[in-house]
Amino acid sequence: MQFTPQQLTGGPKYHHKTRIGNWSEDLELEEIKLKDYLKKKETGSLIVTAKQRQLESSLKEDELSSSSDGLLRFGMKVMLVNHQSKGVLSVNPYDVVTKSHTAYMVTTSPVGSPCVRNVFTVERADSADGFEDDVVHYGQNLHIKLCPFSEIATDSYLHSEMVTGLAAAKFSRHQEVTALTVPNGETLWQALFPETAARFEMDGEPVPAGSPMVLRHVQTGSFLASDEIPYHNIFGVEFEVHCFHYFSLGKSQNLVAEMKGEVTGDYTLRKHGLPNIWSFLADGLADGDQTSKPES
Repeated sequence: MQFTPQQLTGGPKYHHKTRIGNWSEDLELEEIKLKDYLKKKETGSLIVTAKQRQLESSLKEDELSSSSDGLLRFGMKVMLVNHQSKGVLSVNPYDVVTKSHTAYMVTTSPVGSPCVRNVFTVERADSADGFEDDVVHYGQNLHIKLCPFSEIATDSYLHSEMVTGLAAAKFSRHQEVTALTVPNGETLWQALFPETAARFEMDGEPVPAGSPMVLRHVQTGSFLASDEIPYHNIFGVEFEVHCFHYFSLGKSQNLVAEMKGEVTGDYTLRKHGLPNIWSFLADGLADGDQTSKPES
């Protein structure tokens, strides 16, 4: 008895139009994905849409205060530019840091246009500090405040604290700098004359807007700095901000000067490096005062 090939293989089990496998489940999954996409698109919760909304709210244009006499005054809206990274001090409200209060990460951005995330207000920290005018003086305690925007519910203040196992800059591991929503002793800063040899003589003098300076953290004694350490976030590649003494490594001859009676042990003769040098930029400065302002 002879068998046909179809009989040897058991014969056709399905018609050519018969669907096999989990085809129904695949169709249902595709329909579910489409419904989820349409729902997220309607509510604006798509990742692309959410990121675009975050960028738009954080990059809204803002205005700087003008200085008629060229001096930095309390209440002025200014930008802080670092001379090493050539970036503008900026706050990222979508990078939250774990602190006793809500805090946000701070970086320097190459975008030099005034916007709500990089325009700060200089505030007097103590009304009884001995200065009667509203001009910022070298050595005077101050707050550097960012007005609320985006998802920030209240004002935030430039803040730093001692390095611990839980608090340190992300990449350099130096003293961390953030924007804290509550002013306290860790949000106090002093603008000091950048040349250490003439710092004592300049103490108490008015601070010109746009001039180089160093910002000393009052509680820790460290200096605000930004180096060209890349920090990636939703705004692109920016640079890390931290507190660290970037003093020159050359011999300062302190002991020789003390022996001659020219200085005392209170003098700091080592020069600050560019990462420690900052400028408060206001509107209407002379062109020569804006040489350190980065390009937009």
